[in-house]
Amino acid sequence: MTGLFLFRSLTRGLSSGRITVTREVRINDRIDFLYTDIGRGHPFYLDGIIEAVSSRSACRMDLARHNVFDLSSGRSTLAWKAARWLYTRGSSGGLAGAIYSRIRRENNYNQPNRMLGIMGGAVRKRFMDGKGPLVVGHPSLVGILGGRAGLMYQHGEMITPSEAVVMGAETVLVPTDHAAKPFLEAGYKRESVRVTGLCIEQSLVEAAESMFGERMRRLHVAGLPTGAYFSSGAEPTAHVDKLVRCAVSASRAGGQVIVFARRGGRLDKLASFAFERTLKNWARCDSVKDIPTDLPLALLVAHDSRQSENDLTCRLFHRFDYFVAPPHERTNWAMGLGLPMFALTPTVGPYAPLNLQLLLSEMTARVIDSPVGADRFGESLVALSRSEKLTAMAKSGWGHYDINGFSNIAAYLLDVCTAD
Repeated sequence: MTGLFLFRSLTRGLSSGRITVTREVRINDRIDFLYTDIGRGHPFYLDGIIEAVSSRSACRMDLARHNVFDLSSGRSTLAWKAARWLYTRGSSGGLAGAIYSRIRRENNYNQPNRMLGIMGGAVRKRFMDGKGPLVVGHPSLVGILGGRAGLMYQHGEMITPSEAVVMGAETVLVPTDHAAKPFLEAGYKRESVRVTGLCIEQSLVEAAESMFGERMRRLHVAGLPTGAYFSSGAEPTAHVDKLVRCAVSASRAGGQVIVFARRGGRLDKLASFAFERTLKNWARCDSVKDIPTDLPLALLVAHDSRQSENDLTCRLFHRFDYFVAPPHERTNWAMGLGLPMFALTPTVGPYAPLNLQLLLSEMTARVIDSPVGADRFGESLVALSRSEKLTAMAKSGWGHYDINGFSNIAAYLLDVCTAD
């Protein structure tokens, strides 16, 4: 790497307790991040690392973002587009869903295959001979770049399905000891697997304690709580239908709801139609500056990018008393921030079923598994609120895990990039 400069660094070791070192160092000025940009989950974890590294006042590093679509061409681009199409269409069932499910079940990125070779040609050409830090968030990229010096694999989920365990990374970043176990059993050395803590948006972590206290006070007061509603990036039809039914039901019962939807997407269209037809007091918000001071009974928040969704979410998060979503990356909120979750089924892909099992075992979530249950969601909220079971769910998800994962990863990356 080029462009070395001097600065005073405060770093922490993650594998053997906390070590504080203050000294003049030389630091490599570049870290590469390679995205698949399919869905929200895997890209979200890389976004969080970049934000955490960038926020450090002493950091002047070049944090270079790349994605496979920009790097690829020809057959490689077609292969990545096919993967994205299957992700989007496959989550809603039908023939595409059957193909998608079979591919996900049979995925083994440890075994070279023709499709992985086609997808990875340009990626390998661009990165394989490098030696500086390269952070990836999707197991397919570990399969493509396995053995590359400096390859770091960010596995942000609290559970580890077999698909995620891919050999060949120099370092694996995982949130908990439980998530680390399958990597160690597969043959990774202990020093190669770093336990970081849960990866939750930095702005939420910074205010987590005060927001939890406010939430607990609200949950002890009579009246229905305020809920946030999210779909996955693919917006499966079954999830969208239940989300809208739940939101309408909760609103009719007297609670406030905030629905986050991709602008012009399936959830945006269905929620707009349902609210217009059934609710008198609802509004639409398309940007941070449009957020009303006094929330209506239902607020539909439209976004057009991961960044705008994150910005809107962080601005409104202090109002959330519970949330409804599929059990994907936002599972971290229920497990680390004391925010009760209502998880949507059917579960899609290899991660969601295991996430749901974890949520239920830790008593931080309940399941919405039918249209009838969604239509009666308001009644359920009333019962859970009055019995203080919603409060118990919040308590079950607070204070049990380190929630500074992104910050810890940033400290580790800066440590890796320094040299006397």
